[in-house]
Amino acid sequence: MKFTRFFCIVLFLPILLFACKEQGQPDMGVTIQPLGDQILVEADTFHVRSANWLAPYIYSSPDSFLLGNFYNEHLGTTKAEIMTQLACPIGYSFPEGVVPDSVELYLYYSSWYGDGHSPMRINVYEMDKETFQYHENYPSNLDVNKYVSGNSLLSSRVITAANAADSVLDNVSGNYLYYVRFTLPEDFTQRFFDDSHYATLEDFSEFFKGLYITTDYGTACVLNVAQLDLTLYYHFTYQKEGKDTTVYNYKNYPANEEVRRVNRILHPDRESVIKDVDSIHYIAAPAHVFTSLELPVRQMSDTINQRIDHKRPYVNAAIMRVELADVPTHEWAMPPSHLMLIKESSLDRFFAQKELPSDTCAILAEMKYSVKADKYSYYYDFSIDQILMSELRKEEQMQEFIKMYLLPVTVEMKTDSYGSSSVSGVKHDQGMSMAIIRSAKNQTAPLKVSLLYCGF
Repeated sequence: MKFTRFFCIVLFLPILLFACKEQGQPDMGVTIQPLGDQILVEADTFHVRSANWLAPYIYSSPDSFLLGNFYNEHLGTTKAEIMTQLACPIGYSFPEGVVPDSVELYLYYSSWYGDGHSPMRINVYEMDKETFQYHENYPSNLDVNKYVSGNSLLSSRVITAANAADSVLDNVSGNYLYYVRFTLPEDFTQRFFDDSHYATLEDFSEFFKGLYITTDYGTACVLNVAQLDLTLYYHFTYQKEGKDTTVYNYKNYPANEEVRRVNRILHPDRESVIKDVDSIHYIAAPAHVFTSLELPVRQMSDTINQRIDHKRPYVNAAIMRVELADVPTHEWAMPPSHLMLIKESSLDRFFAQKELPSDTCAILAEMKYSVKADKYSYYYDFSIDQILMSELRKEEQMQEFIKMYLLPVTVEMKTDSYGSSSVSGVKHDQGMSMAIIRSAKNQTAPLKVSLLYCGF
């Protein structure tokens, strides 16, 4: 494919040179080559269709958690909850004579979005009905009633994010390590103190199915929870040099990558708040507002065949530029660093099977900028030539349009022994971000596809 593209471009250069001949000079190159053998190179622009798309869910696989409620005038209310299993110390046995003292839950948060002085009440429940299966995919809007009864409340607490009462000051950096601490009931401590289920994580998850953490008032703040630990404190006494010696210790049960974690995200008023505006669309996380696109492949095919006189077509370049109409000034609403353009038919499979981007179904673009007269413009450029080539070859099976989605993603990279970097993973953006992009009907810079193609 790369050779064909190079071949067409190289043959395009002599055409440009012959086009600059002096008046009266004979068309020497053209007269030697038969008309039917000429390489035809053309350029066209095609407009697309676009609209806001309110995705019902994403597959949740968070590295950190969002927790709280947040209202935005453009996107409505986003409610974020935590559902997670915990990891136990595999194969561990408590020393003889151990007495459990207490169990405490720690939520460590690295930052917050919104008003840090707005109160919020956090409620901690035990998942007492069902647990997760590690290798299954769970949607972000899963039914909590399948996992939690109404009688499993373990603790509740009212906090403000900016209050450092529970937190520790780092003397080196001068910053606080923010966390919220919950002391769980005594009967839970006695029940949880049981190391007979530590053979495997599966055994432990059947014994203790997990935690469900939610908030029930306040719509102005969301915590970015970087770490969650359940800690069992205990003590035991032994004889040392004829005297009783008491040892106090603890064991941590973290919500880490060894267990299944879900960030449950709800949008109770999204449909009534988001307004359709012809000139712009929203792409936002965790509001799960994306942009749907329809590319007119049948029109492209007909135009290309007509322009190249039904020769064999080849798409040399196809660029779709997505421009930001505005850059929000709120820190929580900064545009995502990456967007992905993906076929509707590939969307569910791509994330469920943790696939990597490919030229024919899912394409990444990183946010870039240009400066003109001291004015910054931000945009994402998508190279979609291979997607169009695969569609143009379908001929009889070709549809009028192919439907695609623009959505925010986070990208994981790896570096090989030669220092070359490549994409190792792509996930839905599960942080807080928002891009306001120009639509297909935007008067300034509408969404469109710029095409360079040839026929031979």
